[in-house]
Amino acid sequence: MLETITEFLNAQPAWHWWALGALLLALEIASSTQYLLWPGIAALLVGLLKFVVPPLDGRLAVFLFAIISVVATVVWKRSPWGRADRTTHPALNERCAQYVGRVVKAEENFVSGRGAVRVDDTRWIATVVDGSAPVKGDLLQISGADGTTLKVQLAPGSLMLGAATPAA
Repeated sequence: MLETITEFLNAQPAWHWWALGALLLALEIASSTQYLLWPGIAALLVGLLKFVVPPLDGRLAVFLFAIISVVATVVWKRSPWGRADRTTHPALNERCAQYVGRVVKAEENFVSGRGAVRVDDTRWIATVVDGSAPVKGDLLQISGADGTTLKVQLAPGSLMLGAATPAA
């Protein structure tokens, strides 16, 4: 049984290693994990070695493939180039926090500091933080969020429409 496996490994030409390398690199491109990159390159290198030295023992070829794959992967993952940037966007998965700084329009008159604004295609409940009383159409700037309630203030440089009404 062991002799059959040895004969099979010795009979493998260089292009079998190249095909394995191409397959591993194609899978790496599809998965983008960087775990198949170095085994793919190792298979290409063993194929090159098998091309240059055709009588290379099949067991040695498999051993070299395993050693080159493991060592290259470990060295890559520990190098500065192989480390993925683990910092994430601070507002990731916090939809309200992503809106801070945007200028939006009031959807309705604010009563007792509460009203609604439209951000893109979504209507949000909002509270004013600057003490103003916005009316429908006023431009407001989002300054923060409290859960799903946006905190807004009069947008810089905008005129509050509600302030133009004369006092009776």
